[in-house]
Amino acid sequence: MLISCRQIKKSYGDAVILDGVDIDICRGDRIGLVGRNGCGKTTLANILAGCLEYDEGSLLTAREPINIGYLRQTESEPDPFINRLESQAESPGEFQRLVSHLGITKVQDWSQQRWQNLSGGEKTKLALAQVLASRPDLIILDEPTNHMDYQGSKYLISELNSYQGAAIIISHDRYFLDQTAAQIAELENGHIRIYKGNYSAYREAKRRDRESRQHIYASQQKEQRKIEAAVTQLKTWSAQAHRESRHKGDGIKGGKEYFRKKAKKRDQAVKSQLKRLEKMSREQIERPEKERRVNFDLNAGGKGGRRLLEASEISKAYGELVLFKDSSFYINRGEKVGILGPNGCGKTTLIKTILGQEGVDAGELFLSPAARVAYVGQELPRDEKETLHDLVDNWTLDRQKRTFQLLVHLGIPFDRLSVAMGELSRGERMKMAMGLAIMDECDLLILDEPTNHLDLYSREALEESLIEFPGTLIIISHDRYLLQAVCRHLLVFNHQRVSRIEGTVEYYLTQKPFAQDSLESQAPAELVDQEEILLLETKIAWVLSELNRIKPGTVDYIALDQEYTQLVRRKNELRPTKP
Repeated sequence: MLISCRQIKKSYGDAVILDGVDIDICRGDRIGLVGRNGCGKTTLANILAGCLEYDEGSLLTAREPINIGYLRQTESEPDPFINRLESQAESPGEFQRLVSHLGITKVQDWSQQRWQNLSGGEKTKLALAQVLASRPDLIILDEPTNHMDYQGSKYLISELNSYQGAAIIISHDRYFLDQTAAQIAELENGHIRIYKGNYSAYREAKRRDRESRQHIYASQQKEQRKIEAAVTQLKTWSAQAHRESRHKGDGIKGGKEYFRKKAKKRDQAVKSQLKRLEKMSREQIERPEKERRVNFDLNAGGKGGRRLLEASEISKAYGELVLFKDSSFYINRGEKVGILGPNGCGKTTLIKTILGQEGVDAGELFLSPAARVAYVGQELPRDEKETLHDLVDNWTLDRQKRTFQLLVHLGIPFDRLSVAMGELSRGERMKMAMGLAIMDECDLLILDEPTNHLDLYSREALEESLIEFPGTLIIISHDRYLLQAVCRHLLVFNHQRVSRIEGTVEYYLTQKPFAQDSLESQAPAELVDQEEILLLETKIAWVLSELNRIKPGTVDYIALDQEYTQLVRRKNELRPTKP
């Protein structure tokens, strides 16, 4: 055993974050630490790493010192990386090897200025390489795959599977947890519960536990109703016996005493049943939280023919630089389609052509004129003073009710529904935008990276909502589990063509050579300025992580929010340039 925690408590003011946490960490453990946003995962990680004092409890280590490698969500200074590089200047070393496998090359040739202008994604990869190169006894990884590309994520999975020490992984990446975690530690209401297996096994165990608790609760309720009915009947009989003891015993030897004993016996029976009820009340489990289900009673897809969208030999280029050419595909009404392809291949450009914001250079792109289209992108509009009630004021009461239910299901507390948009976090605004788009009775809903701001529970709620959505969906996402759960058709960018693939993401990934060409390889260098695009994306990832840590409405939050908007706008406006 490396570390043993007993009854760890931590509070910030009146807010109790950890309320008696018990956890043992042994050599070779692979622990996925999960829980809702703000439940205390990072707080516990900081305590385990020795970066934060706890209020009560004990933390014992098997020996001193234990080498702990801690990857935080952000790294602010590049100096540690520079020092690591200089210390191994004569040979590539473990650090350089790891960095290279994570997709960052020629680090030894970087200038001081280059080091001083690291993007958020580069900082994550460099910090991760530094942590792994130190060969720690325990590594703590806080959101290690935030916006990490496919190559880096794949290599990190490989490294963790061969790593001999213990690992604690805080992540919202369900695929990553499934590939790396051997047990899941769920942090809820200040306490930890351990589940054996990976994330999928944890979810199945939670489902069985919910069903068991619901069965026990239903049985208890049935027994309680039975006892209550018996008490009611016994009280009636007792009252009758008392009346008989006053009126029927006259003139009969021992009559009054007989009826008094009868009344007393029934009084005792009533008391006995009441004690049973009291005991049941003390021992009764709480009513399991009712699983929220979303009912979309919408009139989506009711107009027009079966074919909603059709592309015939379409091409798109900027000057001599071709994004896609001679591409033909179709999307039928009611289908749910995921878009796959490497960075910079033209996914966003294709969406812009569908929305009518850009035209194609050749071929024909048909969208049913009867189609009602809704789009939720990464750049979210915001009216500082407008509330949800203002936005749905002209809707029917039933439609408003279903909208509120959907937003609560997506993870927005009911009291936040009346808050002005300017006071909502970016995650809350993302959920609000998606909820309104889903409920806007559209035929075609297009979502661009919808899970960027969502925790595990919100992602699963979104999946459920999109599965039930009766209209047509087009989704751009790096969340493999979202695409796997929702989409049964794919549009894949491969060798400057967009092709329709029937089947799920998992099915597609087993097909060679398509999967390797489209997901693992980089886009052709002549098509896009890869470095600028990647820098923008990693910077966006860093800003998003900071936004999730800062209270909405503060000066720092507003400044970062504006920076995020500018970065996304720049990314959307970026046009390929010939190197």
